[in-house]
Amino acid sequence: MPKRQANIKLDYKHRLIDVNEIDPSPFQVRKFFDDDKQKELAESIKRDGLIEPIVVRRKGRRYEIIAGERRFRAVRDFTEMKNIPAQIVKATDLEARRMSTAENLQREDLSAIETIEAIVEIVDAELIEDKQYAAIGKNPADRVKTLLGKLDSVRRSQERGSSVSKQSKSLSHKFMGQVEKIFKNFPKPLEWRSFYNNDLPILMDISEEVRKVSIQKGLNRSQIRALETLKEVSSEEYQRVTACCQGSPNSVIEPDTRDYSQLDIKDLSAREIEGVAEKAAKKEGLAELNRARVSPSFCLEKVILMMSRLGIPVERIAARLKINRKTAKKYSENVRFIQSIKKSLNKGHACHKVAEEHRCSEPLVWSIALEGKSDLDRFKALNWGLRTWDLWNWNDCDKRFG
Repeated sequence: MPKRQANIKLDYKHRLIDVNEIDPSPFQVRKFFDDDKQKELAESIKRDGLIEPIVVRRKGRRYEIIAGERRFRAVRDFTEMKNIPAQIVKATDLEARRMSTAENLQREDLSAIETIEAIVEIVDAELIEDKQYAAIGKNPADRVKTLLGKLDSVRRSQERGSSVSKQSKSLSHKFMGQVEKIFKNFPKPLEWRSFYNNDLPILMDISEEVRKVSIQKGLNRSQIRALETLKEVSSEEYQRVTACCQGSPNSVIEPDTRDYSQLDIKDLSAREIEGVAEKAAKKEGLAELNRARVSPSFCLEKVILMMSRLGIPVERIAARLKINRKTAKKYSENVRFIQSIKKSLNKGHACHKVAEEHRCSEPLVWSIALEGKSDLDRFKALNWGLRTWDLWNWNDCDKRFG
């Protein structure tokens, strides 16, 4: 844990404070408190007393929790105790934030997401007084991601022997040592590059829905990634899995292999969730191809390739065609089909004949034929085709694909 808490002054006289005069911490990383576990803790407190006082600080005429919010909530919500033992701390907002997040990080029952958030909070709290750091993002996660990304880029460039700009060198010289020290001083020392490349993407990339489920169910990193993949592939299957694992008796995903309605989602391994996602992806892909075959003039994979070569992002293609992103990405990189067209062109076949042969649009063939040509060569040898492709590109793009 970062050592800068040494400046905080504690009043070691335990005081009994009215629970109604205490407010939760605004810096609390833990977002979910399981009622059953809280009741167990409350019973333990009733039986043995509160062994470790909570830590609070004065906030006007009231008190604000710094450490011990779980114990406080157990006493307030599930016992008849009116007062709670507490230590009063003299601490600024920044010091209180550091104490609260560091205390949370030492808890073993934090979920994977909450642990990552706690690390982000601590790193941000340690660096936030620096104006250059404070200006690189609007919230802790953005600031930490931006800084670590810049440091990682500098480190990679140095490892490759590439040149690094003076600005990047200055940033690295200023923050590298601080960042390494912060990560080294955690209760369980971490390597900041591993955190940036493996852990931080989980926090930044998952949807809010998956985030809530992962916190409530205490999912590990692999389970979170698998669940997010399932949600991207098929929202229907995602809803079925989460409904089943919350005890819904009418939803069983694979009755021939396992009764998921009797399980909590945390009992499913990442591999099992990935298996459901793979089956859903295959099912979804077949359904999309079947829809495409309804009309002979409409071929999904070729339309996706065409849209991709027009420069339309995969996300927009998926949204426009109402397909999942993995399918859109798969067909936007249809190397085999492109090679087949190139093979026909190399044989000297005319573009319109190649289009007929491959049952695709002529502009798509022209886009492949003109690929890699210099502007001079394109105007000199393929002027008609260039004009056809460019006009189709600019004039018909919105009309055809929105």
